[in-house]
Amino acid sequence: SVVRNLASLGFSDVYNKREDCYKAWSSSDLYPDYDVFVTNPPYSADHIERLMKHVTSSKLSSRPWFLLMPTWVHKKDYYTRALENAGVKPFYLVPKNGKRYVYLPPKDFRTKKASNTHNKSSPFLSMWYVYGGSPEKTASLVDWCHRHCRDCGRSSNSNSGDGCRWDVARSKSAIRDLRRKQQKSKK
Repeated sequence: SVVRNLASLGFSDVYNKREDCYKAWSSSDLYPDYDVFVTNPPYSADHIERLMKHVTSSKLSSRPWFLLMPTWVHKKDYYTRALENAGVKPFYLVPKNGKRYVYLPPKDFRTKKASNTHNKSSPFLSMWYVYGGSPEKTASLVDWCHRHCRDCGRSSNSNSGDGCRWDVARSKSAIRDLRRKQQKSKK
């Protein structure tokens, strides 16, 4: 579970309840107090667009967030518009070598198939969209990511011994450059 996994990393105060987030977001009585907003939203309908409006709203634009979303989101007009309107400039943690995240659905959520591959893997690439709450805090997070990857050598984040399992991208064009680099390395 999310609570157990985050607790194992030292984050013991985690709010993760099964509830209607839109209802909670619209009510100050229901809205939880938090330090960092971490989510992997549903990718269907308008959920991502609504999430982006929420995390970039004037009441939350100074709050940090980590959003695990498909890579195609950064190309959407609603994403660009939300960031521009709030003056928010996130960075991106992109899995190295085009690796896909493995998503484990709730028990009995999907119908049984001969192979478990499609029960766990995503049909598209995902990456972390990260904002520190201010330009200074975002820059500090980027610096930490760079130091971690440079210093980790054979870290717990790497099975190959070549550092981290992700690349840091500071902009949309940097995401494009990483994608091109990954495509070249596959040839």
